[in-house]
Amino acid sequence: MDNYAMIEKLKAVGVQFADGLSQAQITNIEEAFQFHFPKEISAFLSCAYPVGANFFDYRDTSPSNIRFFNEFQQNIKETFLFDIEHDADWLQYLLEEALGTFSEINTFKDAVLRALEDSPRLIPFYAHRCFLDGMDGMPIISFWQAVDTVFYGSDFENYLENEFLTPDHQHKLGEISDNMKNTGIWYHIIW
Repeated sequence: MDNYAMIEKLKAVGVQFADGLSQAQITNIEEAFQFHFPKEISAFLSCAYPVGANFFDYRDTSPSNIRFFNEFQQNIKETFLFDIEHDADWLQYLLEEALGTFSEINTFKDAVLRALEDSPRLIPFYAHRCFLDGMDGMPIISFWQAVDTVFYGSDFENYLENEFLTPDHQHKLGEISDNMKNTGIWYHIIW
């Protein structure tokens, strides 16, 4: 992806940008929030940094923003717990290939939580659109509930096109990488 060309296209539709991040800033952010940007997102952010109410502000490494980030991570776990309690049949159907069939809800709950712990973390980018912690070339995922997780792009470039440059209901999802098969629980929920 030509980051500068994409940034110009995004600016043309109203996305606002601040100066890009230096490698030292990226390293500081990754240490503060304890995750790794995928290389394509790191490269993009080094060219220009999108700003606005819906973009997560990683430049703010204050304790309150780190706490907000950690609460986001906890909310993901809580949505799984909610779906286990309220949508267990549907969630179990989605996860059956990964986790097997369970007759007891507590055994299923334990299996889901173990699989969740073994999966890459979802890191917020824009609103509830997330990327996978440190996984290059992966799709951007919209996470609202475990049973309502949706691809917004097959990779970062496809996501940016779909989110900001394509009229509603005309999104085109590129081919999903085989790497998706190695992402644990997310692969099964998304499909």
